[in-house]
Amino acid sequence: MAFKPGTDDMREAPSTVLAARLLAEGAEVRCWDPLARPDKAELWTSAVRYASPEKALEGADAAVVVTEWPQLRDADWARVAPTMRRPVVFDGRNLLELRRMRSLGFTYMAVGRP
Repeated sequence: MAFKPGTDDMREAPSTVLAARLLAEGAEVRCWDPLARPDKAELWTSAVRYASPEKALEGADAAVVVTEWPQLRDADWARVAPTMRRPVVFDGRNLLELRRMRSLGFTYMAVGRP
């Protein structure tokens, strides 16, 4: 959620724009961030926040990586894949390894990668 790892700062965070667009289209937005402190804007009260990335992804149609937290890089993606409704990941930070994610059965897309 935060604009960069290691901070709780939500100013100019891409997650805000992304969440707003998804909510406007009727999506359920689930989020995880160990530090972020979003304001009480309607946007963030409509999103469901989880204590771990793994919990946030249970039953999800897709994951979007917008902040390069090490917890996301180090997540047990092999365990996460079967818990998702559709194992799709869009990696906006090129945090995850393309070949590994695809070998685990994810539809994996990232900025600047084939």
